Amino acid sequence: MKAITLISTIIFIAVTIAAIGVIYYAGMPVINKLQAAATIENMRGTMSELDEIIQKVASEGKGSKRTLNLKMDRGTIFVNGSEDVIYWYYETDAEVISPRTYQKYGNVLIGANMETNATEGTIYARPAYILSNEHLRVYFKKFGGSDNWTSTNSSQFLMAVYNKDLNTWMPLDRLTIWVDNQSTSETGTGYTTIETTGKYLPYGTVTAYMQSGYINYTVNFTLESGADFIEIEIGQGV
Repeated sequence: MKAITLISTIIFIAVTIAAIGVIYYAGMPVINKLQAAATIENMRGTMSELDEIIQKVASEGKGSKRTLNLKMDRGTIFVNGSEDVIYWYYETDAEVISPRTYQKYGNVLIGANMETNATEGTIYARPAYILSNEHLRVYFKKFGGSDNWTSTNSSQFLMAVYNKDLNTWMPLDRLTIWVDNQSTSETGTGYTTIETTGKYLPYGTVTAYMQSGYINYTVNFTLESGADFIEIEIGQGV
């Protein structure tokens, strides 16, 4: 009986260990997600506390200062003095935050894939909307307005594309947009707008509104963080 008991015990222990191993490996994504979520939440609290201190010191005037003990288990902190931004970078396989989304808590912004900038500027001495990320810097013609429909051609929407990876301007002859293969949809009146301007965005979108001789339509040009291409979407006009 002792031998049987011993054998039974050994088998039981082996099965138990195997079961624990299966549960452990099966539960790893959940564990990683919980750990990542806890890390992000802790850092959010730290950043919020840091923001409060910065605001208080700024209100006290020149010469005011504080000492802050910053505890950081994971990630890397960058300070951009020219933009007055403190950036915490944390890489994880756990999908705690959906890609290219963000949440804002006062002055603290938490998001995933936030490498897109959307600004206004010029190129070739002409007004432009500019979308840029890690790979591309794309220029779109800025013209007209909702109360100022201007004569235009769809080939004028996209002005230039600079590839940061290749360190060169891309050879761009022209981008012409036709609807239903109708050439009359290329020309008309319209204007362009930018959805949101700012830095550290999940994506940027420039929209062209067009009233052509064939049909009214919109064109959305979107550059997402991490992408080395532009998404072009044709929609219903106004």
